[in-house]
Amino acid sequence: MLRPIKALRETSDDELIAEHDKIAIHTVVGTAYYVDELERRERRRAIEASDRLARRAYRLAWSNTLLALVAAVAAIVALFK
Repeated sequence: MLRPIKALRETSDDELIAEHDKIAIHTVVGTAYYVDELERRERRRAIEASDRLARRAYRLAWSNTLLALVAAVAAIVALFK
């Protein structure tokens, strides 16, 4: 049974695994359809995790910049006191 892409993407991982296991018993072709979908989902999750990490690194860089500016201003103020 071939599903439209939208329906395939809306199917949970557990449902895909169950369908794969059900079909794999009776056939040697077509199971790559489900395995490919699971791999696509894994890639998507990895990309999302990478994106979250990049956003955190970006915020950290801005925080470090702000703290460096505060430290520079404090050092300049200390020089003139």
